[in-house]
Amino acid sequence: MSFPSRYALCALILFLLLIALYILTLRLIAETHVHRAGNLFREGHYGLALGHLEKAVHCRPGDYTIQKEMGKTYSKLAGLQPGAEKGVFLMRTAQERYLEAFRLNPLDAEVAYALARGEEGLQQLDNRLHPEKKHTEYNALPYFREAIRLRPNGITYRYALARYLHRRGEQESLVSAVHTLARIYPPSCRHLKREPFWSPAIAEACKGGLREAIDGKTSLREAHRIMAYILAEEKEWEGAITHYREAVRGVYNSAGDYMQLGLLYLQNGQLEEAEDNLLKCLNISRTRDQDLERLYGIYTRRGYYNEFSGLSRKVRDRFAGSSKTEMIFARSLINLKQYNRARRILDEINRKEPTAEAWYWLARVAEAEQDWDRMELAIQKATVLDPSNGGYHLLFSQVLKRRNKLERAEGEASRAISHQGKPSPSLFDHRARIRWSMQDYPGALRDWRSAIALKPDSASFYAQAAEACVRMGNSAGAVEYYQKAVKLEPGNERYGKRYKELKAGG
Repeated sequence: MSFPSRYALCALILFLLLIALYILTLRLIAETHVHRAGNLFREGHYGLALGHLEKAVHCRPGDYTIQKEMGKTYSKLAGLQPGAEKGVFLMRTAQERYLEAFRLNPLDAEVAYALARGEEGLQQLDNRLHPEKKHTEYNALPYFREAIRLRPNGITYRYALARYLHRRGEQESLVSAVHTLARIYPPSCRHLKREPFWSPAIAEACKGGLREAIDGKTSLREAHRIMAYILAEEKEWEGAITHYREAVRGVYNSAGDYMQLGLLYLQNGQLEEAEDNLLKCLNISRTRDQDLERLYGIYTRRGYYNEFSGLSRKVRDRFAGSSKTEMIFARSLINLKQYNRARRILDEINRKEPTAEAWYWLARVAEAEQDWDRMELAIQKATVLDPSNGGYHLLFSQVLKRRNKLERAEGEASRAISHQGKPSPSLFDHRARIRWSMQDYPGALRDWRSAIALKPDSASFYAQAAEACVRMGNSAGAVEYYQKAVKLEPGNERYGKRYKELKAGG
């Protein structure tokens, strides 16, 4: 090769190297600006981030990731604008950037979703700025569909589409979207139930999707479980039981699984099956006492006193029973009026280690047997062991009032009020009646006023306050209170008669 040829080749190579170096330099500069913009974006400095992105796009105008980041930043700035018109401008700019990014890379589902959210935001702003317009040029639906086409299992996209269809009032499309969402991702039904568009039609769409998920073995266990929940809400107990049994088929079941299945059987009146599953739950439960306490409330609300007593007795016999288990069993015996057996168990608990709760239930046993001496002693011991329990002080006050020990009853009522987490009108009414019996009419009136402040729709509080005013010689106040009582209960003849008497006397 001749010297001129070699010189030309070297010059060409050098030229190409310089071009490559220039391109790499621009790329490096752009990436540096993008990195800085990302840090500033995370710190909430969106304006500064945008400045770096502008420099980056100047270096690499055809880079779709930079356009995408600019769209995201403009969108954030739009959300921070107090004025709607400025927000529209920034959001439109964001859309332009996202559209350019999507043109450069039409396979990015995130950009399609961002365009959908941007169109939806522009539509809302347009409606706010121009409420008189019947139609808007913005339509997010094509972008939602494109995002879902690119990412068919994008659950977030499908949730957003469902909410968008609800806001647009497109019920038929919403039902279809929910059906598909339930089919491809059964757990979505849990969240859909909390949406404002949840309705019988949406529940049916969920059930249809869940059936297809079950047929296709998609999240099979969870699909059966959620189907059972929906059917249980509709009180279709047989179907709920069938699906939940499928959900817990196998060996890897939690205490909560057996608890739920047991409760479904209980709702359906299948008490033996309920007990079998609940015993399985309690056998492996790490919170046996709390679970048994919960079951006590459920059984007693349904009037299953004998059944719960049998269940708690088996728990007592099969497992190492704690004092709490013993206490719950004793309470079940109290419900059955088997007071002697309950008392023996509670006395045994206190013999091992006295507890306020055991003394409280002994007081309840004494109350049922109308043994006021024993009741007073037991509840007094409960208040000593747990002085911050307002309920114990209230029961102590009640038995003291019954025994005409009024000063002590008033003190215990005051302690009940001071330890009550939330002010109670009934507590103020209780103390007012004690003060009334002590002829402390100003004190009783103060309490009834407190009760009225907490429950202003109770006619009896106004009537009692009126009578306190009468005893204090305040006829005008009595008439005013009775007038309010009559207004709340116009059909109460006693209030009406007393109001007329006082008004005529005044």
